[in-house]
Amino acid sequence: MSDIKESKTSNDSLTSGIYIPPQPGLFEQINNCGADLEKIAEVISVDPGVSAAVIKVVNSAAFGLENKISSIPQAVIMLGIERVVSILKTLLLRESMSGLDTRLDMNLFWQVSLSVATVASTICRQLNLAVADEAYTLGLFHNCGIPILASKHENYQTVLEYSYGREDGRITSEEFANFGVHHAAAGYRVARVWNLPTVICLAVKNHHSVDRVLDDQSIENPILKTLLCVLKMAEDMVDLPEKLAQCDVDFEWLKVGNKVLEFTGLSEYDYEDLRDAVRFSIGGDF
Repeated sequence: MSDIKESKTSNDSLTSGIYIPPQPGLFEQINNCGADLEKIAEVISVDPGVSAAVIKVVNSAAFGLENKISSIPQAVIMLGIERVVSILKTLLLRESMSGLDTRLDMNLFWQVSLSVATVASTICRQLNLAVADEAYTLGLFHNCGIPILASKHENYQTVLEYSYGREDGRITSEEFANFGVHHAAAGYRVARVWNLPTVICLAVKNHHSVDRVLDDQSIENPILKTLLCVLKMAEDMVDLPEKLAQCDVDFEWLKVGNKVLEFTGLSEYDYEDLRDAVRFSIGGDF
């Protein structure tokens, strides 16, 4: 059986010299609680701001809960500690990057990431895919290498716009040619440092190599392939290239869209119906 493996040395050498925000000590405290859900809830509840943010996310359209959650203990019991910690990581990653010196519009960046995450998890519910939580985490984390590189290179936004404007859809090629590294590799390093599940790390690493992953029959990881397909559909639905790079054509979707739909068993008509269903479920535009 063959599969994609994590290659630490090659990616570490690519991202050497790039600031990677460390994982907060809060997660070590949570790990020290073992399986004691009550203690874990207490650790999270110590910070009212963090607690309120977690509850807000849990009650958002992305999770589609019928009954609203009102406290961290309730969230931990209903969702499980892994799901709650995953939400925590996405929130604290944003906070840890707030101090980065970058010319990017970070509010817009996180707004787009949140839209992708919400749409991705909603797609999973609409298609009855049991990876909605993973899709949400991937949606928020997949582009986290962008602000990392933008903090190091003053011309990053210009290169990003050229990248998404490439008609061949090879987004990372432009970054690699200019910087010797691309945001998928930087994001992969962040995902590993933050101890995200292996499949999420691999999806971050390969989110601009979707056609290669889908074509490679030796990669026997259906969850990875499913997450990558859901992510590409979500990016297309929210018009990510236009919002992040002022590119009004999604050249990457034109390149991989047919393979994504083939893998997920959707026709073009099914995909348009899915788009409408996701919009209705979320309650408005993406």
